Amino acid sequence: MVATFGRWPRIGLLAAGLFLFASSEDSRSRADDKKPDPLRESLLKLNGATTEETQTAKLRELIKDKAKAKKAIAEAVKMMKEAKEEDKPFNYNGAVILARAAHILHENAAAERFYEHQVELATKLKSGAKILSGYEGLIDLNWELKRYDQVVEVCEKLVDMKGPMEVENAKPFIIERLVQAKAKQGKIDEALTMTKGLLELTNDAWYFLQLKGWVQREGGKIDDAITTYTEVLDKLDGEKNLKADAKDRLKDRIHYTLSGLHVENKQIEKGAKHLQELIKRNPDSATYKNDLGFIWCDNDLNLEEAEKLIKEALAIDLKEKKKLKDDGKLDEVKENAAYLDSLGWVLFKQKKYKEALEPLKKASLDEEEGSHLEIWDHLADCYMALGDKKAAITSWEKALKMEDLSKRDGERRRKVSEKLKKARMEAATKD
Repeated sequence: MVATFGRWPRIGLLAAGLFLFASSEDSRSRADDKKPDPLRESLLKLNGATTEETQTAKLRELIKDKAKAKKAIAEAVKMMKEAKEEDKPFNYNGAVILARAAHILHENAAAERFYEHQVELATKLKSGAKILSGYEGLIDLNWELKRYDQVVEVCEKLVDMKGPMEVENAKPFIIERLVQAKAKQGKIDEALTMTKGLLELTNDAWYFLQLKGWVQREGGKIDDAITTYTEVLDKLDGEKNLKADAKDRLKDRIHYTLSGLHVENKQIEKGAKHLQELIKRNPDSATYKNDLGFIWCDNDLNLEEAEKLIKEALAIDLKEKKKLKDDGKLDEVKENAAYLDSLGWVLFKQKKYKEALEPLKKASLDEEEGSHLEIWDHLADCYMALGDKKAAITSWEKALKMEDLSKRDGERRRKVSEKLKKARMEAATKD
């Protein structure tokens, strides 16, 4: 009995020791759990960006490293899911920055979540400006994703909203986006009827007259659109409430639109004439010079002059970007993919195939701007001209994976499919 009794105290001490050790480990584990997470701490600091300037600075800082930014956004979403509904971790300021960052980085589900959170917080604050900001983010996101039903839904929600004043004042422009979304849904007649109502309410204002032209263009009524936009120019000439420089900028924009409409209508010289006038008034515009150069070379006109214009556009664009970087407004300076494509295409048209290949390849490798069917089609044409059929087939296959960005892309897609089929048949016959 004594011996047996003598064992239990030792076992008890051992058990106690194990218990104390386990308790110590558990306490240490809980202490470790309470250690602040540096990423979460940095995300919560976004809440302190109270001005538009500081929000922009925080946004730029956040998206500078894309891989890290995507990780941060994923963590922010996780934080939102973990929190109770009444105790979300991000205030309006943080939601604004995270929504914009996710939008820029194409983290679409996260962007939608934070825009909706932004709207919810703005509604509680009863701030019209902030409500509009959140809803505009949702409209832009859905528009880019071609979710026109959702655009209509958001716009109609805003139109039906009673106050605040900022929302009431913005309603004609919200209706404008609603009209455009209806047109994108293919409801052209309904969109034109709504536009007619806006024009009657505003006494045929030039602003909504250009909306009518936009809808007509979307509906394939090119001649009608040209007539409408020409009428817009006449109205702008008689507009007394606009300052001269503002009026000139608006007229330039309409001339630019008319140039595109004439090109769509196969009236190349008329389209080029608008651009020539624009270049005279804006000699440092990279956009106008590139577009005129491309229109000419795409239609086998004035190839040497077209090449000169496109090279000037590239130089102007780089100069502008370098200045923005020097001013701290841009993180990276790179050549414009569209302009590189134009350069490659004008060199191709002059049968300078080896020279054309480099800018075309560079354009196609641009992750943000190079994912365009037309760029990859031009690259494939160049490979074929150089006798590299395998590379041409690969490029056309990639081209067909690209999303259509315009109605013109639909016709191009058909031609690319035909060229790819022919190249494959030739390759199979050769083998």
